[in-house]
Amino acid sequence: MLSDDIKRHFETYVDKMTQGERAMAYASGEEADHIPYSIQSNEEAMAGIFGYTTAQWRDDPKVHIDILERRREEFGIVGLASGLRLRTVGQALGSDIFFPEVGIDRVVAPAIDNIKDLNTLMDIDPFTHPVYLAILERLRILKDHFPEMGIGFMVTGPITVASTVLGADKLLRETVKHRDAVFELMDLANYHTLSWVKMFVEEFGGGGCNVCDPFTCAGILSHKQFVEVSKPKLEDLIAGLTELLGKKPGLHICGKTSPLWDEIATLEVASFSVDNCESLSDAKEQLGDKFALVGNVAPVDVMLLGTPEEVVEACKNCIRDGAESPKGYNLGTGCQVPIGTSRENFEAFVYAARIYGAGAKKGCMPKGMLNA
Repeated sequence: MLSDDIKRHFETYVDKMTQGERAMAYASGEEADHIPYSIQSNEEAMAGIFGYTTAQWRDDPKVHIDILERRREEFGIVGLASGLRLRTVGQALGSDIFFPEVGIDRVVAPAIDNIKDLNTLMDIDPFTHPVYLAILERLRILKDHFPEMGIGFMVTGPITVASTVLGADKLLRETVKHRDAVFELMDLANYHTLSWVKMFVEEFGGGGCNVCDPFTCAGILSHKQFVEVSKPKLEDLIAGLTELLGKKPGLHICGKTSPLWDEIATLEVASFSVDNCESLSDAKEQLGDKFALVGNVAPVDVMLLGTPEEVVEACKNCIRDGAESPKGYNLGTGCQVPIGTSRENFEAFVYAARIYGAGAKKGCMPKGMLNA
C-alpha cells in the first residue's frame, strides 16, 4: 500500500543534497538528487499539525522555532520565510486588520475611505514603523537559532497593497475616475515595500524574494487594466527589488492569469508560480522559455481534501506537465496550502517530489518518472 511505502520512506530516507545544493545544481543544469519543490506558506498549516494555533505561531517566537525544528526533522523542509504579507503594508498605513486565533488575517476597515485622503498617509515613515521593525526582530531571533538557514521572503504587489488601503471596490472605481491618484497610492506601496527590503538587505545581506499579487489576476482586472494600471507599477517594484537584491524576484499571481500571459512574459522575473486553475502544460508552452515555472498542485481540492494517493498522483501529473520547461520547473502548490491540511498529505507531497522527481535536471523529465 502507498501509505506503507510513504511510512518506510520517511523512516529510511536520507537527503543526498541540502536544499541549497539541490537548487544550485538544478539551476546550473546539473543533475539534482530530486526536483526542487515548495509548499506555499506552509508554516500556518504546519502549526496545526504540531498542535499550535495560528496565533501562537504568529505571536510566540519559541513556538515558531519549534515548528521550524519539527518541520525540518519530520519533513526535511528547511529555510526561514518572512517578509511583507498581503496586508502588512496596509496595516502599517493604517488599515484595521483582524488576526484570528486560527486562520488568515483580513482587512476590517481600510486606512482611507476616499482616494483624496491619500495625502494623510504620506508622512508615515517605513524606516521607523513598528510593524516593519517587528518583522525584522522576529527574523533576528530565528536567524540566531538557525544560523545555517537561508532566508526567503515575500512582498506584495502594489495594486494588491492599494486594495488593502482603500478597499477593493473603491480602488477599481478610482482606476477610472482618479487614475493618477491610484498611481500615487501604488507608488507609496512600492516605497514602503522597498524601504523594508532595504532594511532587510542591510541587516541580512539579501535572500530569495517572491512577489505575490493576487489582485492583479484576470479574474479581477481586464487585460487593458492590467497593462495600463497594474503592470507599470509592478515593473517598478520588480526593478527595485532586482537592484536591491542583485537578482530577479519570483512572481506569484493567484487565480486565472492565462489572459495576461502575453504581458507577464515580458516581466523581468526569475520564476512564475502558476495557480492550479491554469494549465501547467500551457504555461510551459507559452512562458517556459522566459523564466522558471512553479506549481501547481491544487491546495484545496488535493492538499486539503484529497487522499495521499491523490496528492501523489497530482504531483506526478505536475512533474509530467512541467519538468521539461526550458528554464526549469519547481514542483509546488498552486497557492497557499490551507490550514487543516493533514500530515499524511504533506508527507505524500514530499514523497512524490523525492521519488518521482529523482534525478532531476533542468529541461528534462526526471529519472524518477520513467516508470511512473
